[in-house]
Amino acid sequence: MSGDFSVLPGRIIGGGEFITLDEIREKVQQLGRITKTAGSSFRLIPFNESGEDVLDFDDMYPTVYFNGDYSVDFYITGLKYEKVIEFIEKLSDILGVPIEYAELGNEKPNQKEELKKLEKFLEEFGGGYGRGKKQNNVSSGNR
Repeated sequence: MSGDFSVLPGRIIGGGEFITLDEIREKVQQLGRITKTAGSSFRLIPFNESGEDVLDFDDMYPTVYFNGDYSVDFYITGLKYEKVIEFIEKLSDILGVPIEYAELGNEKPNQKEELKKLEKFLEEFGGGYGRGKKQNNVSSGNR
């Protein structure tokens, strides 16, 4: 097996202004095991949906690296698309702020644009765990 992984880069909107890395770490502890990485970054290894400690790609969520600049990297090799999307939505609900796709090497975002995106997210999804509205307009795709 090679060391290649499929990575889905993302960014936490409002990171640093509305939520700190310490708050993120505290909130995501309920989702899995946290391990320290370099600097202020950390990694979340989520529990399987079933709660069983088995290697079953149909039951697994992506491992997530949270970086000091509020970017995130989802390691998605071999995982089902539906599980990745489900986990990102769950993570956004728990954090209370949205996570969006980001190109690698993205420049620093415009703060006014970020605030508009955050306000829209809070208006549409509530920004709190369990209060989000279900998105019916999102296709789960086929694998």
